[in-house]
Amino acid sequence: MEIKSVKVGDQEIKYNLRRRKRVRYLRLSVGVDGSLSVTAPVAYPQFLIRQFILHRFAWVQSAIAKRLSRPSIFREQHSAQEIKHYQALAKRIILERLEHFNKFYRLSYKKITIRKATTRWGSCSKKGNLNFNYRLYFLAPELLDYVVVHELCHLQEFNHSQAFWRLVGQKIPDYRLLRKKLKNLR
Repeated sequence: MEIKSVKVGDQEIKYNLRRRKRVRYLRLSVGVDGSLSVTAPVAYPQFLIRQFILHRFAWVQSAIAKRLSRPSIFREQHSAQEIKHYQALAKRIILERLEHFNKFYRLSYKKITIRKATTRWGSCSKKGNLNFNYRLYFLAPELLDYVVVHELCHLQEFNHSQAFWRLVGQKIPDYRLLRKKLKNLR
């Protein structure tokens, strides 16, 4: 990843440039800290990347302002010692909630890992491992339960099909509302 900049009038915009082999088109994204990232094909010319940013300048400004105006649980920084402490607390609660919900679902999982993810609340691997963000510890219980059930249901439905959402809805009927609340915390 390279750090680049482009000048727009008297303003300089810094951005992270990621070049990827499998990427075909330019893609802009704004991180939780308001940083701009550009993902580009490996051989894409730098001058075209600059033109792309200039052409999308209004969107870039708007996206950064919008991102920074929203509260984000991911912006809060913790020391390594605090993270370990919160990981232990989160693991205890998550294991308890997994056990609770799995009495209903009866799905088998392998490893449970509590990570310091930068944007995700949780994930499920094809091998049956469940990963959760330590920041779940700071969420309201109903939001934590939603994430736990969401990842647990991926063990049966490894997608976001209607069957998956029906499965989630069996224990979390208001999952749509909770999903929206979670998106607003990023």
